[in-house]
Amino acid sequence: MHAFTAHLPRFVCAGLIGLLPTLAPQASIAQDAYPNHAIRLIVPFQAGSATDAAARVVGQKMSASLGQTVIIDNRVGASGFIGAEAVVRAAPDGYTILLGTVSTQAIGPSLNSNLSFDPEKDLTPIGLIGSSPYVLVTASKMPYADLQAFIAQARAQPGKLTYASAGTTSMANLSAQLLSTLAKIQMTHVPYKSSAQSVTDTLNGTIDIQFGSVMPVLPHVKTGALKALAVTGAQRMPLLPDVPTVAEAGMKGYETGLWMGLFAPKGTPAPVLDRLSTSLTAALADADVDKALLGQGIQGMRVSRGELTGFVRSETEKWSRVVKAAGITAE
Repeated sequence: MHAFTAHLPRFVCAGLIGLLPTLAPQASIAQDAYPNHAIRLIVPFQAGSATDAAARVVGQKMSASLGQTVIIDNRVGASGFIGAEAVVRAAPDGYTILLGTVSTQAIGPSLNSNLSFDPEKDLTPIGLIGSSPYVLVTASKMPYADLQAFIAQARAQPGKLTYASAGTTSMANLSAQLLSTLAKIQMTHVPYKSSAQSVTDTLNGTIDIQFGSVMPVLPHVKTGALKALAVTGAQRMPLLPDVPTVAEAGMKGYETGLWMGLFAPKGTPAPVLDRLSTSLTAALADADVDKALLGQGIQGMRVSRGELTGFVRSETEKWSRVVKAAGITAE
């Protein structure tokens, strides 16, 4: 018998003890209510990037539905893996989550066999936000009327035509490598440290084509200085509705883009994951959020939380083949 009931009448003791099983779960629920303080969303890329912009738009909306602030924490370095590792090492309680991308979740393991963690095993999907496809552009003065014309020229002059990207391990380069494989062409890669300079050299014809991020090249496409040959996503872009996808332009099965989503440490309780997933889904259904994401060139992708694990696995396998075929290693 509990000490505080020792001197009470027996019928009172029985009543109190009978209540304990029902009171305990209620106390536990009140104590464990999630979330009860701020949530840290680690973005492993610099402030001002497309991923950062997406995190801030979505995070602000999720803050309202969760009733707690979602704090954006930019942890830059090692191609996103410093931030990703911080989430892997965090307590699996839903208060530290990751803005993961195709680079951190699917490509990294193929490029770096010395990672201290396994993204697939150590990070649990919450939900996909969307994808920012690339735009395959060339200077308007260049002779390529469409993608097929460029491919025909590349086949006629193996290795002569050039393309720009942000580096050997960048998604833009991997996207070009995938095109080379499917189209059976050879191009010469010219890496740039500055996207502004690569756009300038594409505009003046120094570079034949570029797999450009949407926002830097869009103004030049609108003015006619750059010609958009195709977009790399599975669907046409609302910002460029008249530009075909690479698949529509003749390369069936081609699809690339900088996709991004939210992930939590392994072992995060299912109810917490459900709460975060529901909040994310509601945020993405908001018209203002959709408009803001599209303004950054990010299109929604219909991949449920249940399907996301399989999606990441298929992307990992896909890019592993590309990396191996091209002989690409971590820079």
